[in-house]
Amino acid sequence: MVALPESVRKWIGKPVVKVENALTVEVGLWQNFCAAIEDGNPLYWQPQPELIDGGPIAPPALLPAWVTTHEWYPGMPEQKLRTLELHFMLKDALDLPFGIVTEVETEYGRPARAGDQLSAEQILKEIGDEYQTRLGPGRRWVIDVIFYHSDGAVAGVQTLRFTSYRKE
Repeated sequence: MVALPESVRKWIGKPVVKVENALTVEVGLWQNFCAAIEDGNPLYWQPQPELIDGGPIAPPALLPAWVTTHEWYPGMPEQKLRTLELHFMLKDALDLPFGIVTEVETEYGRPARAGDQLSAEQILKEIGDEYQTRLGPGRRWVIDVIFYHSDGAVAGVQTLRFTSYRKE
């Protein structure tokens, strides 16, 4: 069994990756999504003051989309963050090139609305010991992605469970 490197151990329980205001929440973008899946929920299409103050809300399923950067943008850094960068950092640090998401759970906070700019931080919640998979050595880990509004209010927390491994 390979011991967990100290550099990775230091990541546990702390924000390791932060993504700042990648996109502005926009009605047209979320309505394109709703049209594509034929979601006619009036909360996404028109104000419903009797149900929720403040006008239409973005579909909660799109929460991760608002902190995903474009594939290209002016002035982008040479080393662009990958979606779920912390997962890739773990795979690289532990020499486990293959990985899958085995479970996703999302808890929603204050909904996103047109004009909001969200940020997120990725936290390594837990990491298991190395074990033998049918394909080779592997590990399991859990990452929390916490989504924030610009005023610090939580928009949601997504907990992702992964299994990564190396073929032998």
